[in-house]
Amino acid sequence: MAEFDLIIFDCDGVLVDSEVLARRAMQSVFRQAGIDVMAEMVSNFVGMKFHDILDGIEARTGQRISQDYHPRFWQETKALFTEHLRPVPGVVEFLDTSSLPRCVASSSDHERIRHSLSVTGLASYFAADAIFSSHDVSRGKPEPDLVLHAAARMGVDPARCLVIEDSRFGIMGAKAAGMTAYGFLGGAHLLANSGEALHEAAADFVARTYEEIAAEMAR
Repeated sequence: MAEFDLIIFDCDGVLVDSEVLARRAMQSVFRQAGIDVMAEMVSNFVGMKFHDILDGIEARTGQRISQDYHPRFWQETKALFTEHLRPVPGVVEFLDTSSLPRCVASSSDHERIRHSLSVTGLASYFAADAIFSSHDVSRGKPEPDLVLHAAARMGVDPARCLVIEDSRFGIMGAKAAGMTAYGFLGGAHLLANSGEALHEAAADFVARTYEEIAAEMAR
């Protein structure tokens, strides 16, 4: 594992199995606003900043949700996370056995990231100053700004970083930053996914389990 000096984890779908719950909450709020948003439409924007997702859905539906509804997105998401959120299968064992420095770089805001890590018991695996959000930078994924910011704050050369991501936007950002990018298909929202989008985004390796990631890193 000496090839890397830092592992940069995405959060949603990589550390916590959140995407199905988050999608359910987003669809619920759109329904309350009288806008019909299909699950597939939301899935197309997985990995992007919240406001970029809203822009994408507006482009698809031709309807803009009122800002009055914006607080409801986190209210409904937080309630579902508190009751149902779990770690992604295999991640606890992986974190327990990996000695490499690590951090989180997620499109979610800091409150959501920290709540997700707290309710799943993963907070103790990450230092408080090793959690980074797309809200810390001007441009979100697929731009490289977030992972470059994380590497700089952690004091690691981007070329020595491994990024683990479940979305094509995250892979694109990692590759644009000059980092090694592993695609991960172990979240519930991707269990039937072939990983084609991750391969097309130039992922260096695509895995369904953390056991596969550990084996690839040990090669």
